Parts: sequence; structure tokens; C-alpha cells
Amino acid sequence: MIKVAIKFTVSKPIETVFELISDIPNYPNWVPANSHFFIDTTMTSNGAIGLGSTYTDRLRGFVTSYGEIVRYRPPHEIALLEKKTFFGIKLFEANFSYRLKTIEGRTEVSHQAAASPCGVFKIIAPINSLIVNSERKLTCKAIKSVLEG
Repeated sequence: MIKVAIKFTVSKPIETVFELISDIPNYPNWVPANSHFFIDTTMTSNGAIGLGSTYTDRLRGFVTSYGEIVRYRPPHEIALLEKKTFFGIKLFEANFSYRLKTIEGRTEVSHQAAASPCGVFKIIAPINSLIVNSERKLTCKAIKSVLEG
């Protein structure tokens, strides 16, 4: 299993930070262009974003990620479960979570990611670990940059 944990602070109220992180349809507007994976996202469920909302990410290399919000506690926590496939072949199952808390007028963000490669993809897990770690750092840096300017 690939695991990543990143903690950072943002000079914005917790509600503002949560709003950005939980606004999945808006990801294409702030996820870095140099992302190793992400291209675009589409919501596949109707209604307001919340527990059980589903979406599909189009990723580089003809990979599709099917995601669902599995924990949703505004403005403190959101967790996503994603299943990444390549032409229907399951590559990875990944969990991403963001836990937020206010500390001295700033928002502390604890981001965790865990990815489990499937089948023959377990062989390249060490390489993917480096890529996943880099991708999560890019994402966290983008969150901070978008909110703080």
C-alpha cells in the first residue's frame, strides 16, 4: 500500500478552505496543469455535494477514476474513495481525506492518501509511490496557493 500524509496551514477561515476542497466540479480550475494524473472531472450524481456524491475523473494515460464522497462533515472533514481503471481493468483503489481545524485564526489541513495497487500493478508500486507522493504535494501546494494568492 502507498501512503502519504501532508500537513499544512492556510491563512483563511476553515469554511473557505473546506469550500474549495469539497467543490469537486471546480477542481479543473485549480488543480495544477502539471498534475501527473488529473485532466478533468464530472459529477455523476445529482444534487448538492455531500455524503454519497459521485464523480468521474479523466486522468492521463486513458485512466478513469470513479469516485465517491465517503465522509462529509463540513467544515471539518471530507474523504473520497476512488477506483482507478484503464479500459475497465482495475489499477488502484485510493482513499483521500482532508481534516481541517482552526488554529490561531488559520486553518490547519491534514491530508492523507492511501492507494492499493491491484493485480500486476503491485509490481510497480515503488515507482507509483514516488509519483503519488509528488502528486499529493502538488495538490496541497495548489490549495494553499489558490486560497492565499
